[in-house]
Amino acid sequence: MGRILTGIAVALFAVMVAGADVVSELRPTIRDVAQQSGVDPVLMEAIIRHESANATSRAARTRNNLAGIMGRRGQRSYASKEDCVKHLGSILAKYKARGRVTVAQIGRIYCQTRSPWTSCVRTFMNNIRRGRWGDASIYGQMDVSQKGKS
Repeated sequence: MGRILTGIAVALFAVMVAGADVVSELRPTIRDVAQQSGVDPVLMEAIIRHESANATSRAARTRNNLAGIMGRRGQRSYASKEDCVKHLGSILAKYKARGRVTVAQIGRIYCQTRSPWTSCVRTFMNNIRRGRWGDASIYGQMDVSQKGKS
């Protein structure tokens, strides 16, 4: 039984590592969309990593939905992962226009549950800034009003 559980854990870790690479490969798109939308790219990546379990969730794999974006009939589908990133950018830009710029303010609308969404996204942001998934310097020192606000 212990060997089976160890095997499952190793397999899950391998999937998570592979998924982490998918998100890291999207960093140029995240950067460009964040810059166009005036939002924090680290926040965008953190939401993507949290909502998609590092691109391993079923919605990420089968619907290109990395951000857990819901439609009228459940999880939305996207033609590409880049399309999902663009939609997330537009959602966050709308929130920003309404004065919702902190993770907590965004979470109240984005998640709408009493889950630990805010603390999870903050943790992902800190891990991204610390380089857990590789160098995130591609984001540079973007001038966005929500930069640093958690």
